Amino acid sequence: MDHISITHGNPKSASGGRLLGMALDYMAYPVIGTADKALIENTLQQLWVLGKNRFSHQYAFEARLDNRTIGIISCYPVSVMDKLAWPTARELIKLRKWNLIKHSLLHLQELWSMVSLKEGRADEYHIGALAALPESRGSGVGSKLIQQAEDKARLNNYGKCSLTVRQENFRAIKLYERLGYRITDSIENKPYYLYRMVKPLPRILT
Repeated sequence: MDHISITHGNPKSASGGRLLGMALDYMAYPVIGTADKALIENTLQQLWVLGKNRFSHQYAFEARLDNRTIGIISCYPVSVMDKLAWPTARELIKLRKWNLIKHSLLHLQELWSMVSLKEGRADEYHIGALAALPESRGSGVGSKLIQQAEDKARLNNYGKCSLTVRQENFRAIKLYERLGYRITDSIENKPYYLYRMVKPLPRILT
């Protein structure tokens, strides 16, 4: 699908919440504080529209085909991602109110496991979310989005791009390895078992 275009995240894109929910997968439950798929997508859509949070369109690119969004990627320097932790939590509390607070208090161990993941390192540009609609998978949309994130990393003078992946997600691991990513270490924070994968980025010659 060479006619797939990559554009900056648009707050008006209606698929932002759905794709973010797909990217988060089972981690959406502790983040949003519910297993209700519609509520998860609605909350993430509101975060997508807002600025200055980890799930905002502000830090995303979209893959578009025939005037519709078929995939998204969120990416940022790790230093920026870390600074977004509190603004993201604040917006989530505003949106979900007591329901999120109650859920967090009832699942303190899981909450701590999530907030202490340490997904990236200070010298890395990090891919925080990546998802494509099921009907578009196999078309190269994921590779195109990752390429966009890597180009952005180079423009910001980063020599490494990183991401995390579930240890049992063999299909995704295979894709990332094909694109040059290598497993550098593992995260074992029950119930989150992830690999950190990193790719060195050659400098752009000018």
